[in-house]
Amino acid sequence: MFNHCGLYFTEDHIRQAQHERDSEPYLSAYLFLREREQRGLEAAQWHGFRYRFEEDDRAGELAVEELEDCMDDPLTDDITYLDAIAETLMLAQSFEMTRNHPAWSVASQTRWLNLFQERVNLLSNSQYNDTHVENLWMAALVLMSGIVLERSEIMNVGIEVFQRTIDDEISPRGYIPKAVEGKDGGSLYRQILSVSALVLMAEAASHCGINLWEYSNRGVSVLTAAVYPIYYFYTPERWQWDQNISLDEAQLLFRRYGGYLEMVNRQTNFKDLKPLLEDLRPIYDPHGGGLTTLTHGVTVKRRGLFG
Repeated sequence: MFNHCGLYFTEDHIRQAQHERDSEPYLSAYLFLREREQRGLEAAQWHGFRYRFEEDDRAGELAVEELEDCMDDPLTDDITYLDAIAETLMLAQSFEMTRNHPAWSVASQTRWLNLFQERVNLLSNSQYNDTHVENLWMAALVLMSGIVLERSEIMNVGIEVFQRTIDDEISPRGYIPKAVEGKDGGSLYRQILSVSALVLMAEAASHCGINLWEYSNRGVSVLTAAVYPIYYFYTPERWQWDQNISLDEAQLLFRRYGGYLEMVNRQTNFKDLKPLLEDLRPIYDPHGGGLTTLTHGVTVKRRGLFG
């Protein structure tokens, strides 16, 4: 049931990226991976991608070292609750990418998993778990922790939150009322973050044999919410939930938190996503799946003379 590769991708994703590495969008994604360096938590993830997609054993060893160091660092008061959840998700993905690396001893991996479970328990019992976005990201972390710890009963808790969200909390138009309410300038941010959490849950579950992509109620699915915000990348002035969102502000949100878009595109090949992806690629969203153009990009098909 549990697929241990990278939470959001499988060996098939890796083979496709390697086979098409000289074609876009993979070509740009590989160049981005090789030329850029990361520090701290992101370094573990970055080395994990190099280990998996470039078969770089030394990078995998460095990822394991970073993972051990990061898990030894306690959560501090200078990080927001949402960031603490997102960073723990990033650690989970990085661990899954390196789970089979020989740099892990049985004892060190067991210790890491115990510390990871303690961190998830601490976050899930936090008194700060009280906003819609935080609740969804916590549900995503719970689902992922079920995969990492190989405990289906924990994974199912996250799945139930996903299903309740589809059942009750998404408008048939695609917006999420609990995310967009409150004219405080943050409604587009909350919609995008909520969608990202749902997409990550759907993608991870799909690699464990559970198809949340097709889960629907009232004609609503995760894709209903996922495509809703994309039309405001170019026309944020039409976003009705807040006034005066500038073009730069709207596009920055997608650049920072748009990792989920590649996963959605791979599922749907939705034509309205194409111009947005062309402007954003290669997409790197450390909390939202990482370098998702590398893991989920779809090769651009060249048109012939007659289309």
